[in-house]
Amino acid sequence: MSRARNVEVPPTLPDLLVPGLDLVFVGINPGETSARLGHYYANRGNAFWSLLAGSPLVSRGVGPEDDAALAQATPLRIGFTDVVKRVETDSSKVETFEIREAAAGFRARVALATPRAVCFTGARQFDVLFPGDRGAWGHQSVDLDGAEVWVIPSTSGRAVAYRGEIAPILEDLAAALGVQRTEVAR
Repeated sequence: MSRARNVEVPPTLPDLLVPGLDLVFVGINPGETSARLGHYYANRGNAFWSLLAGSPLVSRGVGPEDDAALAQATPLRIGFTDVVKRVETDSSKVETFEIREAAAGFRARVALATPRAVCFTGARQFDVLFPGDRGAWGHQSVDLDGAEVWVIPSTSGRAVAYRGEIAPILEDLAAALGVQRTEVAR
């Protein structure tokens, strides 16, 4: 038995939300590795942090251990939550009814953070919350309590085929939030 299996997994991963955020990333649910380590998108197979670090949304390299600090970061204040707060490594085991039942609590948590934008890291949770409203990846034609809504493909290892589509969307999201990529002096 691996050492990691002997560590008790917390029942959820706490929200990293404070009032006045610029952006909130929204997962479907916390994975076991993330809950155990206490950081969002902490599974090594998840490309979230490398994609975020390569975008203009952050001003430096970041990893899972930086998730809480991003609420006070520049150029943007970034928070994290999940629609369903139940830990489950395989998000396909999160039932549609669970997403629907969690919707009111999710919306209330996001409303307290008053973000300018919300970005769903995967389409399934968006599709359940906003049935029939999703266009292509990227900016959506709906809002969430006044916040712009964006959707990127999942960053999990199971969705590796879509990773190339994520960086341009994060660039567009940054531009919509007024942040441009700064050129690095050579």
